[in-house]
Amino acid sequence: MGRYLRLLGLFVRTELQFALEYRFNLLLEIMQIVVVSGTSVAAVLILYAYTEVMNGWSLPQMVVLLGVFYMVQGVEELVFQPSFQRFMEHVRQGTLDFVLLKHVSSQFMVSFRHFQTVQTIQVAVGLVITLYGVAQLATVLTVGSAAAFALTLACGFVLIYALLLVLSTLAFWFVRVDNILALFWAFIDAGRFPIDIYPGWLRLTMSTVVPVGIAVTVPAKAIVGLVDLQTLGFVLAATAAAWLFSRAFWKRGLRAYTGASA
Repeated sequence: MGRYLRLLGLFVRTELQFALEYRFNLLLEIMQIVVVSGTSVAAVLILYAYTEVMNGWSLPQMVVLLGVFYMVQGVEELVFQPSFQRFMEHVRQGTLDFVLLKHVSSQFMVSFRHFQTVQTIQVAVGLVITLYGVAQLATVLTVGSAAAFALTLACGFVLIYALLLVLSTLAFWFVRVDNILALFWAFIDAGRFPIDIYPGWLRLTMSTVVPVGIAVTVPAKAIVGLVDLQTLGFVLAATAAAWLFSRAFWKRGLRAYTGASA
């Protein structure tokens, strides 16, 4: 474990040094993140100027949801998106062999080798928005709610990672799966609103096939005390199943990979 943590730290430092070489571009990206996040919060405030509750969600709860969304999206764009995109490039170009020959887990190298370090700002902004929303709640945050929030948020990250790993692994057979991933990014963006407002079929899709509903809405409900033990158990079971399936699917994909010499 210590070895992998050291490698992870090395990867982050390398990507950070690269980002700092283009500081003006980095500044523009930070400004874009702040402006987009601020605009989203302003839109929610304007919406709630005309209503007190939207489909059961109060203004503070909606702000919490928005903050969680930006944290989830930030982590996804921080590490999952750049790493899996580079992995698919390796498959297309036949250079994945160089990754597989290293004396380290190939899944780890594929999943956590590349970072968009500027997205740490989005994660931080999301955390600030979440804390602001929590501070505006009529109820007091309890230890149980905070623990449920941390647990469900972690499960949400794992669920999204597992899905992206499975979708990316399809590249071993189909080489180009960019369109499938583009559809996933579109579903992720829909997570900025609670899944309760969507039609039944879309709500089901966002809770199972593309689990953005679990990754965003459930943690937002947990921190305000609206998640029961049954829901927590379901999320834990779904996360464990998704992790085991994605791990097995990755190994199956590796066996199907023919390499650059084929």
